[in-house]
Amino acid sequence: MADARDETEEAAREARDHPAVSGAARAGMAAYGVVYILIGWLAGQAALGRPTGSASGQGALEQVREQPLGAVVLWLAAAGLAGLVVWEACQAVGGHRDEDGLRRWAGRAASAGRGVVFGVLAVLAVRVASGHASGSGGGVTGRLMELPFGRTVVVLIALALAGVGVLSFVHVVTGRWRRGLDIEGRTGAVGRVVTVLARVGYVARGVAFLVLAGMFVWSAVTHDPSKSGGLDQAIARFRDEPFGPALMLVVAAGLACYGAFHIVRARFLRGG
Repeated sequence: MADARDETEEAAREARDHPAVSGAARAGMAAYGVVYILIGWLAGQAALGRPTGSASGQGALEQVREQPLGAVVLWLAAAGLAGLVVWEACQAVGGHRDEDGLRRWAGRAASAGRGVVFGVLAVLAVRVASGHASGSGGGVTGRLMELPFGRTVVVLIALALAGVGVLSFVHVVTGRWRRGLDIEGRTGAVGRVVTVLARVGYVARGVAFLVLAGMFVWSAVTHDPSKSGGLDQAIARFRDEPFGPALMLVVAAGLACYGAFHIVRARFLRGG
């Protein structure tokens, strides 16, 4: 049994390090970064009261589709994201060898979770490229609330969003964002730039996800699906508060930094 497991892990590492897989993974990571930069730009526009699209993954992809050759770019991004899913799957099976025991299994579980996220984004890119994007998140929440135990499901979604937000802060405090970067991306002048982008970006993502989690909890408590929604609605509600636009612009800039970090990370990506 142990020999079979070792062989499976070794095969996963060989697949992960294959030039085709690693190259596609880098392209997918860069595409993921571009999506977050666009989300930051759209969020900034919404904070200024000049919305030009939804500050979400789908909204960002729709902005890409509206550009010349946008559909072609989306198909290429979907292919890269699919490669990134394969790379993370290999990491989940045979990666994180520089860690031991529970930490290794936690790292592999995190890789599996990231693979799911990248897979969802790849599917969304295909749907947007082919003109079959789905509707708003608020409608989804409304349908969930109509189901048996729907409020419980919405609260669980809120807890998941809050978990992502908390983990973002954990990445900043512990420096876990450095994992997966080769030595060139962690040292010297490049390392200092990467450090700033990562810390600012993860803090902004943590704030954004905690705000969204709070909105989902609010919708469950008040039985009002319209109180949930995406970053657009969060910005709209904060915009009229004292210092609201300035705070949301800071978050928007931070989300763009998070995207820029992943573009740089694509250059220095390595397996563990």
